[in-house]
Amino acid sequence: MGVLAIIPARAGSKTIRHKNIQLVGGKPLIVHSIEHGLKSGLIDRVIVSTDSEEYAELARAAGAEVPFMRPEELAGDLSTDLETFKHALEWLKEHEDYHPEICVNLRPTFPLRKIEDVDAVVALLKDQENLDSVRSVVPALHTPYKMWFTDADGTLKPIIEHDIDDAHNLPRQALPKTYLQNACIDAVRSSVILEKDSMSGDTIYGYHMEDFFDIDTPEDLKRANEALSLLLK
Repeated sequence: MGVLAIIPARAGSKTIRHKNIQLVGGKPLIVHSIEHGLKSGLIDRVIVSTDSEEYAELARAAGAEVPFMRPEELAGDLSTDLETFKHALEWLKEHEDYHPEICVNLRPTFPLRKIEDVDAVVALLKDQENLDSVRSVVPALHTPYKMWFTDADGTLKPIIEHDIDDAHNLPRQALPKTYLQNACIDAVRSSVILEKDSMSGDTIYGYHMEDFFDIDTPEDLKRANEALSLLLK
């Protein structure tokens, strides 16, 4: 049962220019994720999918494989993980006759993940054949039962309807606990990506974590550097 880690690292980030190679703890973000994959006891290969030759050189120097360059049409602002992973799996099938059973998404934007969490997520998917995927989650700070959509005329409509009557007027303590995906670790069967055209499938297991270090803004980058400094003391 082959386990492939894919690190998606396009070069065109808008919120932070070249976000995927910004430094955290003196090391480019992409290198943190590469090292997490290489140190895992359950991941067989670590591949970086990028449209940047600069990123590719950094990745190879850190020990990852970059067997192909990601096509420009799959590296835009609206490009999805599904497109990226399908391209990688189809390329590897065609050029190497390589068919991994499981794909692990190790995003560069989460530099503080623990190796034991990576292995735990992969082990869950390997051991439970009924699961399509395992996704890391954290407790949500705000309940979606009190969130709204708004129409053009200003009319509010609850995001969650027909589940709990008048949920938006109930105390928070009376509502179900909800979770937010933290973008740390996703593991999914390759068959789900290729046959169900999905990065999660139908049966998704939640791997509970407490930390949310996904980097999207300069403030997130600063917070990650501060957190890593504390860990190294």
